[in-house]
Amino acid sequence: MRAVVIGAGAVGVACAHYLLEEGFEVTLVDRGEVGRGCSYANAGLICPAHSEALPGPGIVAEGLRALLRRDGPFTIRPRAGVSVVPWLLRFWRHTPEPIYRRSTRALVALSRLSFELFEELVRTGVASFGYRRGPLLTASRAPHWRREAEAVVEEARALGFEARVLGRDELLGLEPALAPDHLGGYALEDQGSGDSYRYVRSVAEHARSRGAEVLERTPVRRVLVRAGRVVGVLAGDPPREIPADLVVLAAGAWSPALARDLGLRLPIQPATGYSVTVPAPEPAPRHPVIVGDSRVVILPLDGRIRFAGTLELAGFRREPDPVRQRAVVRAGLGALRERPELRGAEPWFGFCPLMPDDLPAIGWAPGIAGALVATGHGTLGFTQGPATGKLVAELAAGKPPSLDLSPFRPDRF
Repeated sequence: MRAVVIGAGAVGVACAHYLLEEGFEVTLVDRGEVGRGCSYANAGLICPAHSEALPGPGIVAEGLRALLRRDGPFTIRPRAGVSVVPWLLRFWRHTPEPIYRRSTRALVALSRLSFELFEELVRTGVASFGYRRGPLLTASRAPHWRREAEAVVEEARALGFEARVLGRDELLGLEPALAPDHLGGYALEDQGSGDSYRYVRSVAEHARSRGAEVLERTPVRRVLVRAGRVVGVLAGDPPREIPADLVVLAAGAWSPALARDLGLRLPIQPATGYSVTVPAPEPAPRHPVIVGDSRVVILPLDGRIRFAGTLELAGFRREPDPVRQRAVVRAGLGALRERPELRGAEPWFGFCPLMPDDLPAIGWAPGIAGALVATGHGTLGFTQGPATGKLVAELAAGKPPSLDLSPFRPDRF
């Protein structure tokens, strides 16, 4: 059985790996270089305990307040176009608490499965990416920090995770690199982190070593369907047909156009995230930290640190918004005791595929034999990549999936 996986990000390379495990001949195709999409310089968190659904109680009011600030953690820009209006209406319909709880349970289950699989991928040498396990900290200067921390800790414990509120001294004891004016925060215990780009490259190289064909800079023009069954893809420049018995759509924010070839509408918005990677200061952070109200992540990497965050609906922008990029750097610098050297800083922006209910689309495309969908993971693509790949391979091999996939049906909209 020949499989073509469209998209070589965190989700696509996992699909390729697990399809190889099931005996498929695999071709992995990407419009750019492997891992250079939204997997390249993201926040690098593997965070089952921080997998709550984005639409939820209070998020609309919070979002409206944030919209008034161009440098806030969430914004919508006019360049997003009119298509964002029906998307926002769908988003709003998923904010009631019962729906939020149900969506969060589904996301957490997917992230938990991934966490187990990351351990296996590292242990067996499939992936090498500076993987770390430990607490994910949140640090706050807000006067009401304890109330927020207690609410998050209570919710995390209800989902089965270890979490605790941290007073100022305990927070700074755990993370001495933080500025001393923080008042407190909380810890989500036993989470993961690493270099997402190194992860994607290492899994792709392992797949290549096992016989997978990896085609970079090869945009897929069309998924080819004949008599209700996929027969391959049309890809490259000039376009050529790549035959396949199975096609997996894992193209992230670029998935909707190709989904139309399958008669499927995927209401994905490309949500822009920003990061800047700089040389690590001394002392360097020991743990990943989420910075209070800005939601900016400080990620320790080997000899470097990364400031990453913000969520912006602005369509496929060609250039970064300098105001938002500076806001990420400002929040990261302000949270640290020692200012890192900004010379040689690497700025980046990329597009997360965001669905209005914040749930990915995983499963068979209805009415088209041989077409699987694995996209729409929003900000959790790195966290949930291995689980998605495993589930896709199980479906392709005719095995019962490891999780209930009904919340993730690609045709639910």
